[in-house]
Amino acid sequence: MAQKKMQFEEQLKRLQTIVEELERGELPLEKSVELYKEGLTLSKTCRGQLEKARNEITVFSEGAVQPFDGTEENVDDPAGA
Repeated sequence: MAQKKMQFEEQLKRLQTIVEELERGELPLEKSVELYKEGLTLSKTCRGQLEKARNEITVFSEGAVQPFDGTEENVDDPAGA
């Protein structure tokens, strides 16, 4: 399959199709190996996307990202200069 940039949901759907094909056990060895490699690549990509999303959610939910209003004092300079 030509590697085009797929959305996360498309990648998951393709991965499910690969798993179903491999589980049937009706493919020639070469095709099975090819699909297995593609599945591993998709799995790694999906895992990375999930990790990135999880990190973004954590950052936002813990309040680490605060809106910048330009009025914050300089933390390095206690005198505020």
